[in-house]
Amino acid sequence: MANISNDYNRCELFNVGSAPNGRGPFFIRQLGTSPGNVSFSNDPYLLRKDGVWVLTLRVYTLSEVEREQFMYASAAEVMQVLDGLDGPPVIEDQLPEGLSRQEILSKAETAISRLMDAMKQAKQCSMPG
Repeated sequence: MANISNDYNRCELFNVGSAPNGRGPFFIRQLGTSPGNVSFSNDPYLLRKDGVWVLTLRVYTLSEVEREQFMYASAAEVMQVLDGLDGPPVIEDQLPEGLSRQEILSKAETAISRLMDAMKQAKQCSMPG
């Protein structure tokens, strides 16, 4: 199990394909564990436009507007964010206070269903560059 890093070779780029001609929007995912995390759980993280890796469970608790910060209009926008990552990764992996993993999954059933539908339709892309 690897730690989350800023190495673009460890990232997966997904094309949701709902834009004209099926190109975009995109999201970037990485599987791993947060450095120093004692649970050693291999979790998915999404890259927010500000270059922060966010635990996907945390993303489920965000509003629709806040979740838009994980969607990229083009592969060029993806590369711009990835090129700006340097040093150790910035990670948000804390669950909202008072919520367990199970509670988040229960409360986010609709969001998860929509995301899973999008992921089923998404095509994994090779990383440009």
